[in-house]
Amino acid sequence: MYKIVFIFGFLTLSSICMGQNNSATEYADKANNALDKQQFDKALSILSEGIEEMPDSISLYDMRGIIYEALRLYDDAIDDFTTAIGKTEDAEAKSHLLSNRGGTKSRIRDFQGAYTDLTKAHELDSTNVAALNNLAAVCDELGMREEAIEYLLKVTVLEPDFVPTYVNLGFIYQNMGNHEKAIPYFNKALELSPDEPLAYSNRSFSRLKTNDLKGAMKDINKSIKLYPVNSYAYKIRGLIYLEKGETDKACADLKEAIQLGYTSEYGDEVQKLREVHCNN
Repeated sequence: MYKIVFIFGFLTLSSICMGQNNSATEYADKANNALDKQQFDKALSILSEGIEEMPDSISLYDMRGIIYEALRLYDDAIDDFTTAIGKTEDAEAKSHLLSNRGGTKSRIRDFQGAYTDLTKAHELDSTNVAALNNLAAVCDELGMREEAIEYLLKVTVLEPDFVPTYVNLGFIYQNMGNHEKAIPYFNKALELSPDEPLAYSNRSFSRLKTNDLKGAMKDINKSIKLYPVNSYAYKIRGLIYLEKGETDKACADLKEAIQLGYTSEYGDEVQKLREVHCNN
């Protein structure tokens, strides 16, 4: 099955007030300008310079950690979030940082550590939507699906137009094998955000499981077009090709999934599929 989407700061400063001064804001603005140009190394260099000048500016650690996470430099991200957590006693700020660290721990499959962080984040700020979402994701990984649904339903009350919530509720019902119930949640996500690639890829999976191969292929091709580096989408398309008896195309997609980092993030399922169906 697919995995629930984790939520981070998406390469912007947190909306939580973190006590940053004008100089920190200037560094953050410069880093954002570099990010807009896909200049990730430059953005990291700018933030590192700012941190050297202002070692207590937790907003700069937070932003650098988010970039590290996006670049899959998970240990560096965890280090930055940990440092920032140690520099604040503000409940909202600490909740935000714990949510980011917990989400990053999940990337290295430290689900118990992630659960500890995210539970604390929720205790500190019960309205932190990212913490609720990420806690639900970890609960799903730990097999606590009813608890995951409970957290996600809380998000629908706090932010009824928050698209990832509906995607993630669909994920949960996928994991429970209830694809008929999953599809309406993906439909809702796409109603709110017509270009949401993960909703397409996961609706594709549920359509595959309900024998709608044409709809499944249409959705997964749309998802890959929108988000071409998503390893899980290639796995899903590989499964569709296998169902259609097109083994060569399936093996090409399964290979692409591995090259995009599927194994490190999700486990060895794709490798096992290749061992069964593919010659190379």
